[in-house]
This record gives sequence, C-alpha cells and structure tokens, in this order.
Amino acid sequence: MMTTENRARIPFAKQYEIDEHGLVFRRNKQLRLTNRSGRWFAQVYADDGKKKIFDTEKLAAAIFAPEPPSLSLDDILGPLNARIIPEYPRYAVTNYGAIYCIDPPSRGPNAGQVYAVRESLQNDHRYVTLRDSEGRASFVRVSDVVALAWV
Repeated sequence: MMTTENRARIPFAKQYEIDEHGLVFRRNKQLRLTNRSGRWFAQVYADDGKKKIFDTEKLAAAIFAPEPPSLSLDDILGPLNARIIPEYPRYAVTNYGAIYCIDPPSRGPNAGQVYAVRESLQNDHRYVTLRDSEGRASFVRVSDVVALAWV
C-alpha cells in the first residue's frame, strides 16, 4: 500500500493528487492513465468542472523535481574559461567548441537566462545559429567560431 506522504494536490484540480512518479489518485484510488505516443496522460475534472487531460510525468516533474541548476556569466567566463566571440558579442565560446549566449533575449523560452546554444549536424560538421550585434542571424560552423575567438 502506498502512503500519501509522497503525494501532492494537483493545482487545478484539488480533489486529485499526484505522486512523484506521475500516478494520479482520487480518494486514495489510482486513476487509469492513457498512453499516447510514449507519454502517460490522465483525464480529470478541474475545479471549474471542465474536463482536463494532462501529461502526468511532466506535471510530477514540475511539482516534485528540484530546480535545475542555472548558468551564470561568471560560471562561463570563469571556470569554463570561455572567450567572447569578437564578431558576435552576445556569445562566448570555449576552446573545445561549447558556445553560450551570455546576453540572453528578453522574450522566448530562454528569456533572461544564460544558456548553451543548440547545435545541429550537417555533413559531419557542427553548426550553430548566431546573431550579430544588429540582430542578423548567421549559420556558422563551430570550428570557425572557435578559430575566431581562440586563434
């Protein structure tokens, strides 16, 4: 028998509880979950009476998971020993090719936080999209960016 100490109330549906593994309960009985494309979903009635379907693992991670560590400008320029790219002053690159945005945008998913730039692979070469000081985007090879800052 499971105990209720690892459960929390669902914020939008107070009569339901969710545990740290994503199992949903109502009156200490487990609800049946639906698998869609490899993700588990639960169907509950929200406090306003409307039916709501949600990803249980995502909600459990949001409620129970600790806050992920965040990068800071001091972390990137200090211990990682990254250098600011001359042609792209919003970004810094390490000698092994990790590129970070050190002047984050004011909108979007990475708003207000320093983050690692996502890379893509084309013809066995790594590429990134960087924006210059005027905001124009450039699709550049990572090895060329490392050469700009380190050579």
